[in-house]
Amino acid sequence: MFAYIPARSGSKRILNKNIKKIGSKPIISYVIDNLKKLHFLKGIIVSTDSNKIKNICEKEGALCYDLRKKDLSNDSANFIDLIKNDIPRYQEKFENDNNLLFVLATAALVDKKTFEKAYKIYLKKKPEVLIPCKKYSVNPYMSMFLNKKKYLQSLFPKKILLNSQNLNDLYYDAGLFYFMDISKIRKLNSIKNSKKILPF
Repeated sequence: MFAYIPARSGSKRILNKNIKKIGSKPIISYVIDNLKKLHFLKGIIVSTDSNKIKNICEKEGALCYDLRKKDLSNDSANFIDLIKNDIPRYQEKFENDNNLLFVLATAALVDKKTFEKAYKIYLKKKPEVLIPCKKYSVNPYMSMFLNKKKYLQSLFPKKILLNSQNLNDLYYDAGLFYFMDISKIRKLNSIKNSKKILPF
């Protein structure tokens, strides 16, 4: 298994968020430091379109190779695009291993114990994807939106007829990391369309 961190430079909401400093170091440096403590990783890849990010990450001990292609670094490129079109160039270095730890560059607070606990579950249960997630405290089936006439309208009109105790619990992606079997994910159009997603 190897780790892959996507770290493009063009974030819109927070400019250069992947290398914003927390204390004395860029946020991505903490992520790399935490991954270096994991005995089960064969290596840590950072895929970036920025020489500045590349230099920071290589000093931390990550592998970067050539800069990521522009068409895989724009706003429309998603995780599946990277899994299909960027990750294969690194796989050969790791003996074409299909087990991947995909980590977001801002997941600085995920510590060694959390990664190790998730890894053990991933090995034992063998899902296609393991996703850290949280349960909604207020069920989204109760959601309303403003319609064109500026009145509130139920987003799930059939669900609001049910008692809340009869609604399924719903979960959201915590946006931190994903353990996955690339060979099974590559055929999908989204990680979240896998039929074997294990919540962590």
